[in-house]
Amino acid sequence: MTQFPGEDGVEFFNILAFRGVFFGSPFAQSDRYKKFNTLADWKKFQAEGLEIARTEGKDGEEERYYVKRNCYGQTQTDRSTELLSVYWDQRLLWSTTFNKPTKPTITEVHKWLKSTIRNIGSLSALLICGDLIEAGILSMPAAEEWGGLIHTLKMGSKESMERLGLIRKGASKLEVSKAFTSLDLALHQELKKEEKEAMNYNVIMLEHALCKIKRLSSRRPILDILQEI
Repeated sequence: MTQFPGEDGVEFFNILAFRGVFFGSPFAQSDRYKKFNTLADWKKFQAEGLEIARTEGKDGEEERYYVKRNCYGQTQTDRSTELLSVYWDQRLLWSTTFNKPTKPTITEVHKWLKSTIRNIGSLSALLICGDLIEAGILSMPAAEEWGGLIHTLKMGSKESMERLGLIRKGASKLEVSKAFTSLDLALHQELKKEEKEAMNYNVIMLEHALCKIKRLSSRRPILDILQEI
């Protein structure tokens, strides 16, 4: 079964709240960050922390304490705390959709999140999938499937593979998937067991690392970075 603990949808709501609203914000990075058990719980917390939000929010704006609209790069104008009431209304959609004996594929969940959940795009859907995998709700995907999603996103991790010479520009989904799989296999062979355990190595972590390489290489030449590794 692909289910969260309990039947009230609270766990799914909190995942949507984190990735769809709070991620990257001062609030999410503070000691005050917490799980909300009801929408009323959130509203009470918001009211009680009004002065903190006004003080710590950029330019004294409360909303900016809870929301960083460019947390994923481009500014998301629809990203706001108002989405929390929408996510609360959608919290049971996971259980009604995936209450089945067999687990869905990661690709199926990714597509469903993008098409069903408000203001969840390709990148945030992939990150939610990663969260669900790490939490044991979904099974760890094969490198081939995760590589296929990297092609679908056409974002940082794919660009890093191009910069590293692993794929050509305009590579097909199959080519990207094969290259990502080969990279994963090579790292499994080169890294020692204790090194993989220390970094919690898996394909989710590898995709995150590729994104970071893209960000770093936008500031410095990629060859300089590789010489330091």
